[in-house]
Amino acid sequence: MEQYQYRLNQEPILKPQNQFLRIWSPLFIKWGIAVAVSMAAGMIFEVIVIARESGADLKSIQDIYQLQAAFEQYMGRISDSAELAREMAQEFIKYATPIEGFAALITIPVMLFMFHRDRVREKESGFVPNNKAALWKYAGIFILALAVTLGLNNIIEISGIYEMSESYEETMEALYAASLPMQIACLGVLIPVCEELVFRGLMFRRVRQEASFLRAAVYSSCVFGFLHGNLVQILYGFFMGFMFCYLYEKYGSVKAPAFAHMTANIFSVVMTETKVLDRIAERPLYMGAVTVICASTAAAVFVLIQRIEEKPQEALSENASGKKE
Repeated sequence: MEQYQYRLNQEPILKPQNQFLRIWSPLFIKWGIAVAVSMAAGMIFEVIVIARESGADLKSIQDIYQLQAAFEQYMGRISDSAELAREMAQEFIKYATPIEGFAALITIPVMLFMFHRDRVREKESGFVPNNKAALWKYAGIFILALAVTLGLNNIIEISGIYEMSESYEETMEALYAASLPMQIACLGVLIPVCEELVFRGLMFRRVRQEASFLRAAVYSSCVFGFLHGNLVQILYGFFMGFMFCYLYEKYGSVKAPAFAHMTANIFSVVMTETKVLDRIAERPLYMGAVTVICASTAAAVFVLIQRIEEKPQEALSENASGKKE
């Protein structure tokens, strides 16, 4: 994997001074949309909490003055705004997953537009993309994602590292507070697709155009991991992010890491809801055996994926002619 793309000419896509903004702009846009959605949700929750606690009927409120009266009535019953903030925080926790899913739903079309615009620029700049793997080879991604997800969760449980991060349990409780269909739709589909477009389809690929695979993968995986905000998810996110970069490199399509990410998240949701992880954790020897099986399976699939020839025909032809000379 010495090259991500074979360049027919040596003209850079953008000048070096534009690289930072080019690499980080997808994440900045994602943040902006997430903040806007959170602020809108916060305003809605504030209205709901005030109306509920003041005894007002939202359907009966005709204008802003009635809402203001309800707000003043509610505020007169509490000592300070801290109580209102606590109640709003509880609403946020209850609806954290739908809020993130809705933000992802808005972000995806924007990222798709940027992604396809990059492909046009690459073509104009003389880049030939890596070969795209056959559809049947995606079965390897499915097995790899399942094995790595279960294996990593077991390792986290065995190591006890989750005990070092108080925010990890709070984050998990918030994410899994929604109904199972909502978790699958948001955590299993919308959020993975959004994150893969941002971190692999745009950030990784843009760095990869001018750098080695290792540098680009470490760069995007570090950002992906640290943005999760707690020690457990930072480590988990970095490892998974690196694997997603590798799959993108070998399969030549952002669909590969997106499929792996969706498979891993849906599997995690199902295991959590069915208490499979808890039952495995109750039997340390069984957990150790399952972890070894997962590692062996992941290693075997990795060997098969490694044999995929990702380099485009142009690069192979040039390498062959260079060796003959």
